[in-house]
Amino acid sequence: MSTEHLLREFYNQMYRVHTQPGNAYDIGDHLHHLTVHKHLDQDPLIQFREAYRWVDQAGARLVADAGCGYGGFAVFVARQAPTLSVDGYTLSDVQRAVARQALARLHLTKSRALLQSYDRLERQYDAIVAIESLGHSANVAATLHHWASHLRPGGVVVIIDELFRPEVSPTNPEIQQFVRSLHFSLLLQRAPLEAMLHAAGLSVLAWVVLSERYHVHTRSDEECDRLLHAYRLDGVHRGYIGGMLLEKFYNRGWVDYVLLALTLHRAASR
Repeated sequence: MSTEHLLREFYNQMYRVHTQPGNAYDIGDHLHHLTVHKHLDQDPLIQFREAYRWVDQAGARLVADAGCGYGGFAVFVARQAPTLSVDGYTLSDVQRAVARQALARLHLTKSRALLQSYDRLERQYDAIVAIESLGHSANVAATLHHWASHLRPGGVVVIIDELFRPEVSPTNPEIQQFVRSLHFSLLLQRAPLEAMLHAAGLSVLAWVVLSERYHVHTRSDEECDRLLHAYRLDGVHRGYIGGMLLEKFYNRGWVDYVLLALTLHRAASR
């Protein structure tokens, strides 16, 4: 089964979990309900604000949202800059349907939700934003190279994601279980990621540790273990297993939540 098919099923099943009785997920146009990333400081919009700051600074008019989820970033951007266009890319037909509903309800005709891999961007963009989506790439190095080739001169790539500390071994059994549970192709760590960025022709404008600036909510290890045991017994969606393991990794200081702002080498040198 292809990675794209696995990810489509992963997020389609997650949507069914969201909409179960007792775990209602309102498909309204409220931004809180159009986010699928973690809520820093219990605020679902922090990642959107942080990413938009770089998009705005670059003077972007056309943006790719690589892994757009339910279209929350496009809705957020429309409220900040109505003339800006966002192409959202998702592999989940359910996510695309929800995003299209939200865009249509708000008459956001300049933005689109596309059922397409972010490894097949349709146009050249002033900005490419990837919030908690890079790890899903089947080949992170190739994805970064593709994004660089679709970035206009002076444009910016904004990545917000978990980066694991160098002392964390990818062969650790818990880490391997985490990677499998979220369908990641590898564990994102700074040194190998920097090498891939350089090979793709991208330079780092900023490396911001958001988990030092904002609070990442975690439960105690004991509570995480209790929930992990219950989740395994109940056969819950594997994303919840990965989420519990990630909370434990934050408790141990194994991982940082990081924003990367990138540009093409030639633009950086100017």
